[in-house]
Amino acid sequence: MKTWLSQLLRVVHAGDRSEAVITGRKIYILPTRYGMVFGVLLLTLLIASINYANNPAFILTFLLTGAFIQTIFYTWRNLLGLHLRWRHADSVCAGETSHFHFQLFDPGGRAHYSIQMGFPGQESMMVDCSDQQYKQVALAMTAERRGRLHPGRLTLESRFPLGLLRAWCYLDIPAEAIIWPRPMEGALTQTRTANNSSLDGDRGTGTDDFVGYRGYHPGDSLAQVSWKALAAEKGLLVKQFGGDRVDQLWLDFSILEEPDTERRLGILTHAVLKLSTQPVHYGLRLGDLEIQPDNNERHRRDCLTALALYGEAE
Repeated sequence: MKTWLSQLLRVVHAGDRSEAVITGRKIYILPTRYGMVFGVLLLTLLIASINYANNPAFILTFLLTGAFIQTIFYTWRNLLGLHLRWRHADSVCAGETSHFHFQLFDPGGRAHYSIQMGFPGQESMMVDCSDQQYKQVALAMTAERRGRLHPGRLTLESRFPLGLLRAWCYLDIPAEAIIWPRPMEGALTQTRTANNSSLDGDRGTGTDDFVGYRGYHPGDSLAQVSWKALAAEKGLLVKQFGGDRVDQLWLDFSILEEPDTERRLGILTHAVLKLSTQPVHYGLRLGDLEIQPDNNERHRRDCLTALALYGEAE
């Protein structure tokens, strides 16, 4: 029964580049409570005009009826032609709020006002989409557990211009966010450590002696950024250390003493977040998956994503 009703429901599906286009046949429109009161008022005025044969009352009734009919068109048109494109979602830890980022625009250059957007069970947001501009919208959703967060069907609605009618449509957007495990403090005494040496030295990537600065590259650890140099308006510089030893730390899921899987993942998540701010190379062993030691933003996200999706294929 539910599947049959779902097939009858008119839904806007995203096409290429996760972009959805709202067409006229996908828009529903019904009177609001104020619209129904307004309709009752029009009916009362019509009956009174007929009963008393009052010409000014007829003129007022027809004038208000014409305004109501025009409102139907403008409320429906306020959604017509809108394009919605999903950009990305913020990865956060379980229990935090993730934001889904969208672009709202009209290639025809028409302005749209008071568009209300929201996911089921979440607080909606009111936005205006001006002509020939991309409106950036971030919809918040609370992440209750780790893994892939699918926000569900997106609803766009409009009550512009008079609030007498509500026009709305449903959109299926392939949006998802990766939710990391909730960080938990715990003992890592069983985690393996190692020191690696190189005959050629570490060429500025070691941990022994400070040798100078270099320019910042995307992915560099924030722990090695020279904030004093940035405050002195010398630009974004990264500290370089010499020596022939790079400390390596392995985070191994299998040797943790905690019996609960989610607590193990939480402990490892806390360790990754903490070690990513220190000049230490760390790796992750998670079942059959092994991520080699490193320390940069991409490595941090790879480790946290692996922890978030642990056991997904099982």
